[in-house]
Amino acid sequence: MDRFSEDAPTWDQRPGHTERARSVADVIRAALPLRADMRALEIGGGTGLLARALAGDLGRVVVTDVAPGMVAAAHQALDDARYVGWEARRYDIEHDPLPDASFDLVLGLLTLHHMDDVASVIGRCAQLLRPGGYLALVDLDHDPAGAFHAGVPDFHGHDGFRREDVRAWFKAAGLVEVSLTTAGSVTHETDGGPRDFPMFLATGRRPAAAA
Repeated sequence: MDRFSEDAPTWDQRPGHTERARSVADVIRAALPLRADMRALEIGGGTGLLARALAGDLGRVVVTDVAPGMVAAAHQALDDARYVGWEARRYDIEHDPLPDASFDLVLGLLTLHHMDDVASVIGRCAQLLRPGGYLALVDLDHDPAGAFHAGVPDFHGHDGFRREDVRAWFKAAGLVEVSLTTAGSVTHETDGGPRDFPMFLATGRRPAAAA
């Protein structure tokens, strides 16, 4: 994660980052009934770009990341009147104990492919939802060639995901109303030049009462 800490000070200014977050925020708005009193948790949130793009649609938000540099950058970004009551924390959703808190929304943008046991992460996210709460995760569609991370020598994650697998993981976590839709794309430089990599939005709701 040192690479992300090093990139943190200029993360928001990098081409496409802010625009991508705003575009994904629009897709989430169209998919879920967001409310201004919702308490949300962003996992792998970096500087909190996605949550900040939804600031007018949510209440208090906790932005988390495993890279200390990103958490520091998020602290700085949240020092703004638009984010009163928000906070940034270093937290590893995959390995740290679950916090003693619950949320109306757990969201993440391009973080799942960095996880090892993705099904377990989805299950842990579901456990953090209040009854009726939503999970909304955006990530890359499966690329069997692995072109997106081909130039990252220390990458040990996933080359995107098959949507049917993600759907099955959401359902195994006990979520209902599971839906997957296209969430735009990421333009990324490859050995063959710039290429667009499609993303999906996966959403699901924790039942309001035990099924």
